[in-house]
Amino acid sequence: MKLNEFGYLAQLPGEEREQDWIRMRLGTLSVREGITLAAAAQADPPEDAAQAINQLQSLDEYRVLLDAGSYEALGRLYLLNDTRMPMDALPFADLEAVGRQYEDKRPGLFIGSCYVQYPDTLPEPVYRPGMALPADDGWSVKLKIASPAVPEGVWLRLPGLDEYGDESSTEEALALRELRVKRWNECALVDAQCVLSEAGDLMAQYSGNVADLIYDGVQLGFVLDEKGQGSPRFMHRYAAALALEGCHDLRLALDISQNLKCYDWEQRADLEASGMALLMDKGVSEELIRASGIDLAGYKAHLLEQEGYTPTADGWGFIRRNTKEFCYQYSTPTQSQEEPGMEIQ
Repeated sequence: MKLNEFGYLAQLPGEEREQDWIRMRLGTLSVREGITLAAAAQADPPEDAAQAINQLQSLDEYRVLLDAGSYEALGRLYLLNDTRMPMDALPFADLEAVGRQYEDKRPGLFIGSCYVQYPDTLPEPVYRPGMALPADDGWSVKLKIASPAVPEGVWLRLPGLDEYGDESSTEEALALRELRVKRWNECALVDAQCVLSEAGDLMAQYSGNVADLIYDGVQLGFVLDEKGQGSPRFMHRYAAALALEGCHDLRLALDISQNLKCYDWEQRADLEASGMALLMDKGVSEELIRASGIDLAGYKAHLLEQEGYTPTADGWGFIRRNTKEFCYQYSTPTQSQEEPGMEIQ
């Protein structure tokens, strides 16, 4: 099987919407994902579209080892990276035997110059016929990059983390090899997609600077994965801050993620209790509040808007920019961004 020859998956028995989903997913399959899918499909050939969808959704659970395309290469890689075997002892080791022992303990398949290691346990299906189709998530930026040797380009999926914690170097190294170049400045940017619509037109922002876009795409991936180091309701707050700033730039989106302390939030679900507490603090009895039938949530929302809060687009709550210093690391501030309390644009 040649890499990326997976069109047959979209022709497997299934609903038309399932087949369309597979075609779309294959349309941005990265080099690493192609190698992983080749191994997964050979080990467990899918019999219908639902099984193919589940296989495509589990690619991050496989481990791809570079420069391990034979038992000898696999044994060498293992001794160098996972043991304290000195380099000068390698010529005297039976590397092929070591590689076979590695395969026995960590089964996988050789694909090209790589060894694809299977998950320890079979991934649980995330999709069954009749369910809503799963989201293609777990990425921040997808880039299609071309080179003189490969003008049609290949896809790179960032940040490229897998279940084993391997960082984007695997995605990037495999893409560079497929493109037959050593540096990103030898390449051209063909297409760019970001999971955040607020990141704007990446092609225009980066003017073909592939290396900078890859770096920023990886950073955004870390932001979305860490979710503010587990901060409650991080994505609601982040989305509200992006909207408040009228963000249409990836670099600004990264800066906003690092400056969420510069925003105040009030959750809509808390407004009724907050309005009640506010009136009682002013000396109004709970009995009178109940008897008057006052719209407590509406009253509190009115006060928040007077204090400079703006309703969030998703209805989650209210947000405003406070006076804490906003630190710019990735983007260059405009005059309007330097002023706190911007309105949604």
